[in-house]
Amino acid sequence: MTTPFNASVVCPRLIGRTAELAAFHLLIEQAKSGSGHVALLSGEAGVGKSRLVAEVKTTAAGQGFLLLQGNCFQADRAFPYAPFLDLLRSSLSGSSRLPRHHDLLPFAQELSQFLPDVTPLIPERPPLLLPSSLDPQQEQRRLFALLLHFFTEQATRQPLLFILEDLHWCDETSLELLLYLARNCTHLPLLFVLTYRSDEVSPELRHSLAAFDREHLAQDFSLQRLTRTEVDAMLRAIFAMHQAAPTGLGESMYALTEGNPFFIEEMLKSLIATGEIAIREGVWERTLLFGTHTRHPSIPRSVQDAVYQRTKQLSASARQVLILAAVAGRRFDLSILQQVMQIDESHLLVCMKELVAAQLVSEEAPDQFLFRHALTRQAVYAELLAGERRALHRRIAETIERCVSPPSILDAQLVDLAYHFYEAGVWSKAAEYGQRAGERALILYAPRAAVEHLTRTLDALSHLGGTPSAALLRARGQAYETIGAFERARADYERALSIAQQTQDGLMEWQSLLDVGFWWVGRDYAQAGQWFHRSLERAQVLADPKLRARSLNRVGNWLVNTGRAEDSLQAHQEALAMFETLNDTQGMAETLDLLGMAYGIYGDTINAVEQYERAIKLFRSLSDQQSLISSLISRVSYASPFSVETTYSVCAGLEPCSRDITEALSLARQADSLIAQAYVELAASGAFASFGEFDRGLAHVQESVRIATEIKHTQWMAGSYFSLGYVYILLLEANLAIQALETGLALAIEIGSAWWTGNITSYLARACLLQGALPRAEAVLKEVMARSQQPANSPERRMSWVWGELALASDEPEQALHIAESLLASVPGATSSQPIPWLLKLKGEALGALSRREEAIQALEEARQGALARQEQPLLWQIHRALGRQHQRLKQEDLAQRNFTSARQGIASLASTIDDAYLHEHFLHAALATLPREKPVTASRLAKEAFGGLTEREREVVRLVAQGKSNREIADALVVTKRTIETHINNILYKLNLVSRAQIVVWAVEKGLATHEPGSSV
Repeated sequence: MTTPFNASVVCPRLIGRTAELAAFHLLIEQAKSGSGHVALLSGEAGVGKSRLVAEVKTTAAGQGFLLLQGNCFQADRAFPYAPFLDLLRSSLSGSSRLPRHHDLLPFAQELSQFLPDVTPLIPERPPLLLPSSLDPQQEQRRLFALLLHFFTEQATRQPLLFILEDLHWCDETSLELLLYLARNCTHLPLLFVLTYRSDEVSPELRHSLAAFDREHLAQDFSLQRLTRTEVDAMLRAIFAMHQAAPTGLGESMYALTEGNPFFIEEMLKSLIATGEIAIREGVWERTLLFGTHTRHPSIPRSVQDAVYQRTKQLSASARQVLILAAVAGRRFDLSILQQVMQIDESHLLVCMKELVAAQLVSEEAPDQFLFRHALTRQAVYAELLAGERRALHRRIAETIERCVSPPSILDAQLVDLAYHFYEAGVWSKAAEYGQRAGERALILYAPRAAVEHLTRTLDALSHLGGTPSAALLRARGQAYETIGAFERARADYERALSIAQQTQDGLMEWQSLLDVGFWWVGRDYAQAGQWFHRSLERAQVLADPKLRARSLNRVGNWLVNTGRAEDSLQAHQEALAMFETLNDTQGMAETLDLLGMAYGIYGDTINAVEQYERAIKLFRSLSDQQSLISSLISRVSYASPFSVETTYSVCAGLEPCSRDITEALSLARQADSLIAQAYVELAASGAFASFGEFDRGLAHVQESVRIATEIKHTQWMAGSYFSLGYVYILLLEANLAIQALETGLALAIEIGSAWWTGNITSYLARACLLQGALPRAEAVLKEVMARSQQPANSPERRMSWVWGELALASDEPEQALHIAESLLASVPGATSSQPIPWLLKLKGEALGALSRREEAIQALEEARQGALARQEQPLLWQIHRALGRQHQRLKQEDLAQRNFTSARQGIASLASTIDDAYLHEHFLHAALATLPREKPVTASRLAKEAFGGLTEREREVVRLVAQGKSNREIADALVVTKRTIETHINNILYKLNLVSRAQIVVWAVEKGLATHEPGSSV
């Protein structure tokens, strides 16, 4: 159901002016301290000058400034002192009346001679006096001095913010007065803010601005249009009162408005009014894909009027050139216009100068011009009758076609030919050039442009009465799927399949079966499997090994996602062997990517990362940016701590993972692939959170949920809610985690994904454990996997691990220990001595519960080393807590307190990455509540903590190590055995998290324990 929208479409906050606002805050502070300033704020109409001034006014009012504002209007150029009259009129009337009006009485008689419009506003009006007989220059000087005195008097009582807007319409006398005031107010707590349009500067204003520059009286601020990112932020701010803005709207709005904030708001009003975007079931949706509707965007009345004001003074010749240019496009070639119009070049240049002077177009390069605003061009174009448009489009298209030879047609010319022949109604040419333009757009990763071109092509073919080819429909289906228009994509794929079957095109039938199957992957794995098996059968009939290998890959991917990881590996390895025999690099790369996924889901994460690295290398050599996205972000999932709680890790670290995320996200955005963006965002969120970058993790997962929900991609919706629940568990927010994970689990079950069902189940049970709801945790796990079941893949290993955590929480330490040791003994992949910290933590805590303290500490120390190697900060503080508890039970109070201190430091460090006030406070409170209350710090303990927990004797050993002494020399100096010194050295390395004597020396120098002597050995 579509809901009408009646609210005002105005951005609720200032976007993209952070630097300018900070500079104004500084000027306000300086003015308040008695240093007067002038700020000149310029920019084109609608760029946001008044919006920024409003923010400045709010800030200044909060600082106790008196606000005085005047405005210039278009008719004021011949009206002396008009802005000052406006300022005094607004200041002396209504609720903004100046304080202490009786102070104005001494000036009233003189004011009435120059500004009679102000006199009726002054209480106790003085009698009207006739003007004196002084000459005009003397009168002007008297008025200038009078107004200077007036403003000086106000500024002595409180700081003054003096605003004059739209100086491009200001009269010359007022400009002189402004310059006079600026010269004489530098010692006052007064800030002038003067605004003007940079593209409408009059000769008088230009002269005044030059004077301000010469005398260094003003600071210039030139507002630029918003960037694409800032336009997106503005749309999000506008739509925040309801739901997220439709994805893709930002690109369309930016193309139309080029970042002019006023035009953005006006276009939104128009699009909402015409129903091109609407609220359906509480969600904003595009009713039409921008660029695919047959009618042209509605032009707001405000924009039409602005264009009319600029065009009404044009000569007839210039207006004719403007109309043809509007038909030619936003950017246009002067040589094409000249050939179409058949006019002399000199005469055309005169017309172009007129259009440039009217601020309608600008010169981009020799013979290349563009409209200053896309909406300007649209407004001019909208004035033409349909017949006029068709005729002009045809003349332009035929002229371009005559000027180029088919083999050398550039992409831009191809687009122009397709567009103009379509608008001209020359359907055969429109279909020919449109298909070529659409195919080029797909190659260049421009899916929205491809949709536009291919939709026009199909429309042109329908006018010709022909049947579209299956390849054409498939191409548009691919473009639709990339931008998230899934139902349209499905319709094109199914129609392509039908045409392929009718025409007995076996190859296209095979391809269409794959396309439809892949479409179902994000929605229903059972359906997807049927289509993939049909494609495999078709490939076998066609007896083509390449097609069979590709179908095997799709079947293999389906198998791994439905819980049959080993069968999946066999299918992919068979496909890889075929592609290697065929020497098909693209096929090999795609198979390696899928093998990486299969190994990862199987639980062999070391091998998974190796396959992804091989795939990445091949995709780079092929310049296949689209496929590279998947391999890069999938590598992150297994190289970070995110997906390896029960398996080995390559321990890649935060920096390389962050680089992969940045590259993958950039490529996904360049390709305009919403599916890829959603996947990158959900994987990035888990990776950053697993390293302890909580705020980055939250930001990415919120974006993933937004995109996946809008494009209705069920698989990525399930994955996004999993990542969201994962982050909330690390933040110790069980309630929010349960809400997210229950939502994700329902989606995972709906599509039949064993991968997401298993992973979400494990973390939903963890959330229940965090909440203390042990029976519910057990019920959640039992629904998917029995405790006694042997895990066969990564999700099942995760669930088995959580069964162990549940056993520990249920006072069954023997069972917990059995599960931990079984998982440690069955890690997929090559045998490795690498510690797996989550499993070792479970083992250590189970051993501790069995009173096997020394073994518990050994397991937990291994866990600590593993967490350090993986840089898994959210786990590390929990391991220190567990170690502290075990040392405490052994009465090793120093070691216990050292570990509890490390845990507190870890908690504080993690909390510093949480901007959300509630989550920040909740995490701190919940985490610290699991630790013993801090004991008062003794002098000896304070000294130990200042030096990393080292005892006095250990600090003495450090001093001697820093002097380059050997263990034997240190033993002799301290009168102990060499073995005792070796023990001290090991304890020092452990406590400081160091690995060598050289690092001890550096640490000692940094702490001031010793000065490292040149030439001494280490």
